[in-house]
Amino acid sequence: MSSASSFIGFADITTPLPIKQVAEMLSSRVFGGIRFIEKDVDGEHDLGTLCLAQDFLGMQVDLFGGDGGFTLELATRPSAIVAEFVSDVCDVSSILKQRIKTECRLEVT
Repeated sequence: MSSASSFIGFADITTPLPIKQVAEMLSSRVFGGIRFIEKDVDGEHDLGTLCLAQDFLGMQVDLFGGDGGFTLELATRPSAIVAEFVSDVCDVSSILKQRIKTECRLEVT
């Protein structure tokens, strides 16, 4: 039985709602009430980036975008423990997208 040493997930969301409202919806319906806070922007994502105030199941979660299109990304944080194992990655994007569709009723691509 093999195990994954890291997890990733991506979901592109289309909605006319502002990023703060999308974040509140995701927080309450997908991430157990962990709130989103503003994240320092490194220039890669100019349109505003939010992140969960704390990790969710050991994963960092970021939400960025604007003008009707947002991307939600989650990934395990790199750590010394993870680096010791073979780099097996588990992509949970389909689970994430399904959860957003059913719980938030948002369009996900």
